[in-house]
Amino acid sequence: MGSKVTVVSYLLIAVNIIIFIQTSAPQEYFSQYINNYGLVPVQIIHGENLYTLLTSMFLHADIWHLAINMLFLFLSGDAIERELGSSRFLALYLACGISAGLFHSYMNSTSTIPTIGASGAIFGLLAALAILFPFRWVFTILGFVPVPLPALVFVFITVLTETAYVYYGTVENIAHTAHVGGFLAGLFLTLLFIPKRRKQDKHKLSD
Repeated sequence: MGSKVTVVSYLLIAVNIIIFIQTSAPQEYFSQYINNYGLVPVQIIHGENLYTLLTSMFLHADIWHLAINMLFLFLSGDAIERELGSSRFLALYLACGISAGLFHSYMNSTSTIPTIGASGAIFGLLAALAILFPFRWVFTILGFVPVPLPALVFVFITVLTETAYVYYGTVENIAHTAHVGGFLAGLFLTLLFIPKRRKQDKHKLSD
């Protein structure tokens, strides 16, 4: 079994909220935080300010940006953390966020626009949700109507949409390449963690 006590998912939510409160006002300070701690692809490509691969994950543009990311973390993080264990869950979250930043930087290597948000890490959790709980019901909004879908179907539609956005580039001011990068990292890491977790559980049962 994974972790009985889920601390990391709620701690991550708390940290994101605290940082948002600290950095959101006044506006001139918020802009300064974005410039100092947001991820700028061209800088990453040249090996500069690599710390922003981590710091950018904990900055959000507005309350809605924060709310959407934290809502999904709240709804899915507990179950994923219980299944993988707290240490692997934290490794998954951070690694997916960093991988999302690297992939976004590679795909937008000349961009000087700062990128912020936990969305890359959240899309990594989407991958974990689809693998660990493929038939768990998830509600999505179509128009104004909530529609229940199996997690596997919900994730497939979401990632397919993000991939289309990357290909056609139809929506501005959203780092769709970061979403795709985080998702791919989540797929790889979740598949990597599952056999290790099961092997560890077997050892516990035999002791």
